[in-house]
Amino acid sequence: MTRHPRYARGAMRRLALAAAVLTGCNNDAPSGFATGPGVTTFQPSSSSSGAASSTSASTSSTSTGSGGEDSAANSSGAVSTFDMAPPPDLDDPTPEGCKGKIDFLFLISALFTMRHEQDQLLASFPGFMETIATDFVDFDAHLMSVNVDGTWRGDYCESPDWCLNKGNCGEDVDYECGKYVDQVGPCDETLGAGLVFNAGPYAYNKPCDLGGNRYMVGEPDPETFKCIAQVGTFGDDPPVADSLVEALSPNLNGPEGCNAGFLRDDALLVFVFIKDNEDDESWLSAKKVYEAVVAAKGGDDHAVVALAIIPQVLMGEPVADCVYNDPPIQQHLLDVIELFPYHADGDICADSYAPFFKGAAASLVHEACNAFIPQ
Repeated sequence: MTRHPRYARGAMRRLALAAAVLTGCNNDAPSGFATGPGVTTFQPSSSSSGAASSTSASTSSTSTGSGGEDSAANSSGAVSTFDMAPPPDLDDPTPEGCKGKIDFLFLISALFTMRHEQDQLLASFPGFMETIATDFVDFDAHLMSVNVDGTWRGDYCESPDWCLNKGNCGEDVDYECGKYVDQVGPCDETLGAGLVFNAGPYAYNKPCDLGGNRYMVGEPDPETFKCIAQVGTFGDDPPVADSLVEALSPNLNGPEGCNAGFLRDDALLVFVFIKDNEDDESWLSAKKVYEAVVAAKGGDDHAVVALAIIPQVLMGEPVADCVYNDPPIQQHLLDVIELFPYHADGDICADSYAPFFKGAAASLVHEACNAFIPQ
């Protein structure tokens, strides 16, 4: 299925290693809620850019899955809707809950169009974590930013085009040519591995101190999150959905894997896609992605919260430099998240992601955690 944003921002670089997608490491508050039986609806406020405005306009609903290829349910309406899981059977014991133990995965495109979106994410992160932390006496987080294109982007900086001839890395003067090259290892160039050194224009450009892990542990620190999530704009067009599967794979989460220790059986899993163009580079269908994620959580899809900040259907006049979804063809990442009982999507063009994270997303995490039954 071919999927095209309606207003694309320039030609997208393609991933050179797409053929190796599946091998991995083998080599402030919401404006309103309406709650009905089994469904909670979050309606974000309109956002504006200059004189024009853009309104989040996507409707999410639980899908029963698809065949070998992705389902393509239409996206319509002017609200972002997410389905809540049904309550436990009355004959079942009261769920133990996740007790604040949550594993967060952020999958952020580093395409050249993504500078503004990364700024939005960094600005909204503290409020998101604070909102969730206040719900739990013991907030025990693992937090990872995933390598979504299988490259270390500092290689572009160290090329003849930049450091070797110009002594810098283009627009970003913070990158120190040659200083950290010896610290780069195989996991820095592995699809699905946690990021610990983002390099290039608009990236953090310094190695992150994560205590030997490739993910944050404990109380989320905004500056450390900035280090792992400010991925810059030197990335290829990434296979984001495929990178989620790799990040949760036994290969990367085994004792010797890049992400060893990240995924916990007794923790809720929350993943967030952030991408402003179609996920054309992923090879796996939405159903295959769903199945792999659920398998990683012991067969329980209620142990997962699926979030995405992606292009929405155009409502009204287009906003300059914004990308829109083009129905009836639905985006791959939306197909993926809609297979999970707990899911929500937000507008990539919104002036702020804070209402989405502090509203719909935090509410879903709270609901899913309370109903969670550890494996």
